[in-house]
Amino acid sequence: MYLKNNLIAFLKIKNVILLIIGVFLASTSVAIITQLIVGYFGDWFTVLHARAFPESVILFIIGIALIVYSRISRKLINDAVFFSDYFEGDLNGYVDFAELAEVTGKTAGQIRSRVGLVRPLYMKNFRIIKTVNYRYPEIIELYSKTVVCSCRSCGGMMEKRVYFEGRCPYCGSSDLTAQVISGQRLYFISDNVGRKPNNPVYYERSNLQAKRIGYAVGFGVELFFFLIFLIVFLTMVNNYNNEPYFREMLGRGITSYSLFRSGLLNAIILFAFALAAIVLTAPLTISRMITIESAQRYAKDFARYRGPFLTFRELDRIQKSKDPDSSVTPADQYNSIVKAIKEGYLCGCSPEKHGGALRIALAKQIVKDRCPGCGAPIVGAVTENYRCGYCGRQITGVIIKR
Repeated sequence: MYLKNNLIAFLKIKNVILLIIGVFLASTSVAIITQLIVGYFGDWFTVLHARAFPESVILFIIGIALIVYSRISRKLINDAVFFSDYFEGDLNGYVDFAELAEVTGKTAGQIRSRVGLVRPLYMKNFRIIKTVNYRYPEIIELYSKTVVCSCRSCGGMMEKRVYFEGRCPYCGSSDLTAQVISGQRLYFISDNVGRKPNNPVYYERSNLQAKRIGYAVGFGVELFFFLIFLIVFLTMVNNYNNEPYFREMLGRGITSYSLFRSGLLNAIILFAFALAAIVLTAPLTISRMITIESAQRYAKDFARYRGPFLTFRELDRIQKSKDPDSSVTPADQYNSIVKAIKEGYLCGCSPEKHGGALRIALAKQIVKDRCPGCGAPIVGAVTENYRCGYCGRQITGVIIKR
């Protein structure tokens, strides 16, 4: 709802392509420069005035620029995905920068800058407005989830933030019905805590399994080329000082010993940098694979948990139940969940701060328009325990997905 999904899908592919091109250009250009330095060692005039030297320097700068650009773009997309998920869980149509700062560990100014960066290119359906009622002078106003409340008495339509005042602004009736549409999903409040399905897929992005397979295949391809390059590299290094090998090559028509040896050295350097490029990029793939595995594990934990919020204590209890000797702290788990959300691996959950404590909100939902006890409108339910303002009945588990 808040993301320009088609554009982001294109930009993600673009980032991967630019990263590959950048790594290739940077590693190849450094390899050529190294070849020149080794081949003309001590003769810096020849090295600096060689035709390939300035071209390699330019290609190296372009390669580094492409790598940096692709990483920055990836980070901004991750921020956009995180902000979008947070907006999906919003209940009143406004998001305070100070709230976002608290759940991310950043300052409100840093969050404002990041939202300002991602909004024009990656996001939609919100705007930044001035305010005097919040801790930061600006606030995010969401365009979506509006005009979703209707009055049964007069039929008037209103924004849901008005609904949370509990009374129709046209006729004054409190006999309202409401629906909140969030990301093509319709939610209701229910007092039945058994409704929540034990379905981990709900918390996984639709393409998470495809990404898991893709990264596994990518890592296999990287490992395959690494082994091939390593075998070739070690073979050439072994032959570099192998006199019988050179005699055999000379017997096969090689006319210049020095040129052949120089060419072999250049090939050794080139394969060395190819190996280095794989070694440098492989950890990124491994990191993605680990994050995906963690996301799937958290999705299973979320699906088994019956409440709407996971506190640090609950995170620690779940971790200790699986591994009593684990050294992973609740803060580590919280940060890991936030990272998985940013990477686009988890959905239906968001980090929030209630009562001064950070927690993970699971599939936060609103609204069923009536109390099951007296039929009065349910207004402003934002925690797991809601007390009806008319009959005083406490409704537990009201933020449960139907």
